[in-house]
Amino acid sequence: MAELMGTYVIIFIGHVSGGHFNPAITIAFAVSCKYPWRQVPGYVISQLAGSTLAILTLSPMFHGKQDIKFTVTQYSGQATDLEGFIWEFITSFILMLTICGVATEGRAI
Repeated sequence: MAELMGTYVIIFIGHVSGGHFNPAITIAFAVSCKYPWRQVPGYVISQLAGSTLAILTLSPMFHGKQDIKFTVTQYSGQATDLEGFIWEFITSFILMLTICGVATEGRAI
């Protein structure tokens, strides 16, 4: 379900930022020469500022509700840090694959 929603977000607003929804995507585009390196710091700073503002906005709403699991990065205590890293790597790869297939290829839409 999350992948489907992510694909819709990329299709509908990807043209605004070129599909740059997190720093990993921005850096990957720069490494693949599809985005100029001189613009990377501005995008990364904006993405980090946006995520910081989001958590500062949401934290008071859910204060004291520790059992809510919103994201993949909130893995259970039974998982190791390595498992969490691997899961984050896999989901970031899927996100990048989706963005490359939808936002950067004109024939995909």
